Amino acid sequence: AAITLQFSFPQPVQFLRAFLPRLSLSAEVGQCVGHSWSGYPTFYVAGIKPSPKGSDIEVQLQKILETLDTDGDEKITVPETLAFFKSPQAAKLDAKQFPKEHRELFYKFKAEDAVAYHDMDNDMVVSRQELWDSLVQWNVVRIRIKEGLKLVNKADRTGLEAFETSLDFMRRAPIELPKKLRAELTDLFSLPKGTKVFPSLKGVSSFSDTEFFSQARDRVEQLKQRGRGRQEM
Repeated sequence: AAITLQFSFPQPVQFLRAFLPRLSLSAEVGQCVGHSWSGYPTFYVAGIKPSPKGSDIEVQLQKILETLDTDGDEKITVPETLAFFKSPQAAKLDAKQFPKEHRELFYKFKAEDAVAYHDMDNDMVVSRQELWDSLVQWNVVRIRIKEGLKLVNKADRTGLEAFETSLDFMRRAPIELPKKLRAELTDLFSLPKGTKVFPSLKGVSSFSDTEFFSQARDRVEQLKQRGRGRQEM
């Protein structure tokens, strides 16, 4: 199978939803999970940030329903989504990138994609349960990456493997930890445990090449050179 992300619409949102955990680890598109694709699970409602707490996810769900579900039936339809997307309250919806004569279509297609992302029974309506399921998945995926980045950033392979194993209760089968890593990770984990690769992870939301590995490669080499310099003194 193959997909393309080169066209604005329609986006392969059901593919994204089905493979979100795997895509979040991608060096090519991982940054999209933390940026452009996060609008689908959250319906572009402002102020929603990933959390490991079930109580916070419940608050997220209620906030989305209160914002979009205008008739109070605990379901979100395409017309309700469209009305919200066209309102000033919708976050990060840049319709200005399209000509004025196409913006109505932009909102329409965006609303259809957002609903389709959550829709598991193909009725193009998002039920409370469907919204809950996709929010839980998104929060787990984002927190997994966030915590993983913290551990990798201090060259803690043991801690990373322990963290991944701790998530087995949410998997169909226990994780099989890879024995062979990509070259950049092998090089990074050769640093003493606790070595900070980046002083801060601000602005880094994924293990993508653009956000992490390209810069980490240079940083690891700099740290190794400093270590060699101290040994020679």
